Amino acid sequence: MIMKRVFTSLAASLCVLAMVAQNNVEQVDSVNAELDSIMKRWEITLGEVVVKSTLPKTQVKGDALRTTVAGSILEKAGTTTDVLNKLPMLKATKGSGVEVTGRGAAEVYINGRKVQDMNELDRIQADQIQSVDVIQNPGARYAAATKAVVRIQLKKAKGEGISVVDYVDAWYKYKGTLTNNLDVNYRTGGLDITASLWAGTYGGRSLQENILTYKNDSYLYSGVCNQDTHERWNGYSPQLQFNYTINDKHSFGAFYKWDHNLKNHGEGDLVTDIFENDRQFERSESHIMVDRGSHKHILSGYYNGRVKNLSIDFNFDALFNKSDEDNTTDENLISTDTGTATHYNIVNNTKSTNNFWAGKLVFSYPLLQGNLSVGTEYSYNRRTDTYSYVSSDVIPVKASDNLIKENMCSGFVEYGRRFGRVFVQAGLRYEHLGNDYYNFGVKEEDVCRSYGDFFPTLALSMPVGKTQMSLSYRKDINRPSYHDLTNSIISTTHYTYQCGNPYLTPNYVHNIALNVGYKWMNFNAQYSRDIDYMTFVTEQFPGSEDHTISIVHTINSEHPFNRFVLSAYARPVIGKWHPTWSASVCFQDYKTLDLDGNESTLNHPCGKFRWDNDIELPHGFIVNACGDFITRGDYGSYRVTKAAFVLTLGAKRDFSLKNNMGVISVGVKVNDILSTGKSDAVTMGVRHMTLTNPAKPTYSMSVVWKFNEADKKYKGTGAGNSQKQRM
Repeated sequence: MIMKRVFTSLAASLCVLAMVAQNNVEQVDSVNAELDSIMKRWEITLGEVVVKSTLPKTQVKGDALRTTVAGSILEKAGTTTDVLNKLPMLKATKGSGVEVTGRGAAEVYINGRKVQDMNELDRIQADQIQSVDVIQNPGARYAAATKAVVRIQLKKAKGEGISVVDYVDAWYKYKGTLTNNLDVNYRTGGLDITASLWAGTYGGRSLQENILTYKNDSYLYSGVCNQDTHERWNGYSPQLQFNYTINDKHSFGAFYKWDHNLKNHGEGDLVTDIFENDRQFERSESHIMVDRGSHKHILSGYYNGRVKNLSIDFNFDALFNKSDEDNTTDENLISTDTGTATHYNIVNNTKSTNNFWAGKLVFSYPLLQGNLSVGTEYSYNRRTDTYSYVSSDVIPVKASDNLIKENMCSGFVEYGRRFGRVFVQAGLRYEHLGNDYYNFGVKEEDVCRSYGDFFPTLALSMPVGKTQMSLSYRKDINRPSYHDLTNSIISTTHYTYQCGNPYLTPNYVHNIALNVGYKWMNFNAQYSRDIDYMTFVTEQFPGSEDHTISIVHTINSEHPFNRFVLSAYARPVIGKWHPTWSASVCFQDYKTLDLDGNESTLNHPCGKFRWDNDIELPHGFIVNACGDFITRGDYGSYRVTKAAFVLTLGAKRDFSLKNNMGVISVGVKVNDILSTGKSDAVTMGVRHMTLTNPAKPTYSMSVVWKFNEADKKYKGTGAGNSQKQRM
């Protein structure tokens, strides 16, 4: 009996210590306190060696919300994208990006390396992930343009030799899409090499109704446009990476990737009816064809080292890409009063290039029972945008040949220390950006800019009884994308033109976030104040006497506005049932103009609610049912005018192959099975633009083969990440 108790205590201690090590608990006193609490809640049944824990899977860790994926039902979710969609405050879109509730687009890191291609999230399987951190207010070491950060830590790689993971994904909505990614890994000693090849063919269709409404004198005009477009895209992307660990103090590695778009052809029909006080007087029938080509080279390298107590982190990044797009529009303009028709034809060509370099160096040193980090970052980009056109008629556009030379340098200092049970981290970052703008080789001084800003950050965290709490503040910046800064004016139809705005100024945001965690429940409150918010507007084309012609471009909002977001999450475990309930509500006071040119306030609350269920069935089956409900309300300059509900059903099972040939995982899913996810939104302004997209189920299937699987472990964190995002 005594030996049984000793063995029980020893096993419990080892399990707890392993878990604590994985969560990187830094202070011995907090580790001991957590050990005493955790050991009371472990149930160990000898013989079967069954270990059960009541620890929450999502915890407040410093300035982050950390979710432990390893050992949970999330390991069987599918891909990394599927995992992220099940976590508090996150929404991940396949091949697109990750958003954090209340903060917007997030930078994603895998084992410290910045993810440049979001398709990578569909190549890494859920059972490779150790944990995921969600940071709403990143510290000073991150660029000031970084709204939020998602850090994904993969499990430690084991074993040597060759391993293979092949992932096939297929889905169908209006057309079919098929992708395949093959990873071959070789590991020996401290050397780790991974070669990957991704290839895919995408077929898409878009159905949309746009209604442009505006007033001219005492008349109310509306243009109702129905479009049906089809797209076919083919491409491939080989990549190679290596890591070499010299010893426990020094490691380095490099990463290269080539994205090549073989073919991207789109074609569609647009029919626009123009009404004056509900009386139709004109119709436009357009056929549009788009051909795009692009390729991109990404190269990065890193070194991680330690000399005595000094930690060194160096990253180098380079990105070179080219894109070429031809857009042809054939349009017939028909008078419904006389029946006469006028034919227009226009061919647009747009070319863009980026030549980008960046480097980042960070030193960390223990100081006064805390940790001090200082660093610097530099990036340079040479961007070109060329626009030309051929038209059968005189149109209010002009050719352009823009060159932007931009360099940004920054430095930061950050210090973190624990005071008893309270952890405090404070930082200050300075960024200076210089931008030279040329058009047809002539420097335009009124568009060139040079400015510098300080960006403070502060984070506090502490336990209050069994409750974990954190409070953070950050000032950040949203710089205009290069696409928004071009002065090109592009024709889409006789009625609508698009252009950039080289006079745009950055958008500054002050953000405060509070996180509270208790067992399997979490609560979050965010307050932000936006200054010079950037938004799309539709206006009458400047200088045109024809009021039916509109231009769409980006401007800075005249008034600052406030936003307040409340969110709550619950993820209990009830036997084989793993439900997740989440809810968030957004309040704001955004000011804009209405149809009469008067100022109005968009302040209707907007809510999002989710009920996600994973159920473990006999014979290794896992089924999922998830419902998402979005209410009407306002967000920024948009007003959601119709509530939407999306129901998703799926199932997954693993099959072990004979003769040690690995494991095959098969998953099937139907998204929006009830076709109730129709979207209706209005971009407010003196010319309202209503966008409506119909709902239709999406059917998908994935097959993953894993043979002697080994995990990727590239350790670079990337450099110039905020600048690359703008490309």
